[in-house]
Amino acid sequence: MLMICARLTYAQQAESKLQVGIGTGYQKENFRWSISGNIKGQNPNVLSELKWMNIGGQNVAAAVSYNFWKRFVVYGDYSRQFISSGKVNDSDYGADNRDNNTYNQTFNANKGSASLWNLGVGYIILNKYRFSITPFIGYGESKEALRLLDRGGMFPDLNSSYAPQWKGVFLRVISFVTIVPKLKFKADVTYHQVSYNSNGNWNLITSFQHPVSYRHHANGYWIEAGGKLNYQITNHVAVQIGGGYFTWQTGNGTDLLYLNNGQIDKTQLNGVSRVGFGVSGGVSLGW
Repeated sequence: MLMICARLTYAQQAESKLQVGIGTGYQKENFRWSISGNIKGQNPNVLSELKWMNIGGQNVAAAVSYNFWKRFVVYGDYSRQFISSGKVNDSDYGADNRDNNTYNQTFNANKGSASLWNLGVGYIILNKYRFSITPFIGYGESKEALRLLDRGGMFPDLNSSYAPQWKGVFLRVISFVTIVPKLKFKADVTYHQVSYNSNGNWNLITSFQHPVSYRHHANGYWIEAGGKLNYQITNHVAVQIGGGYFTWQTGNGTDLLYLNNGQIDKTQLNGVSRVGFGVSGGVSLGW
């Protein structure tokens, strides 16, 4: 999965100075946003809403950590997901609270990608055989390329896109508990404080500009938590299997719509929500 599979660091004994991990997994999520009729969040309070449902696909990930000085550790990871399933619903409303539904269509969303990278520095508070704990602070960025397609439908030329970007600082805590010799359980919890920016291209609407029809901006956060079982095969090689959950949320923000006549309409972005889970497996090496 995009977030959880990337957390391959500290997979072996906590005292390993250099650790490298690779893995693959599967992630599924729901993603949604809506806008109001004006900048005050009124007329109506929900004018248009997009909901990507059950977006799923395989991802690959790599991570590295290095205990470079005393108890200090530098850490980095990267992962990429290949979206292969999902639907997206586009709905418009003429009255408050999603009343007077004026448009409602569901399209294909089984194409696209997502990527994530993080860089951070940690300090090993405790490093014992039975238990270890390391907090990290760092910076990360996530990008997605979401699509709206109408395969076999009334709009064969539909090829609209939405590109969210989340970036900001994070705090993470990673801990290990030895269950039996060679078998450990890893738990990690991460909080990110982020800035959210995105742009969309509604390719079939001729009154909108292209390739950027509108932009979104808001501030928010994301939280992720995961757990893995780690089995030591040799002194330098371990295998892992696990899973996790994540939630990304923003508050109210701004929606800027770019029209072909040069006008820019500004309305309220009511918020963005991204929630999902994943499973993963991988191999880690430590020296």
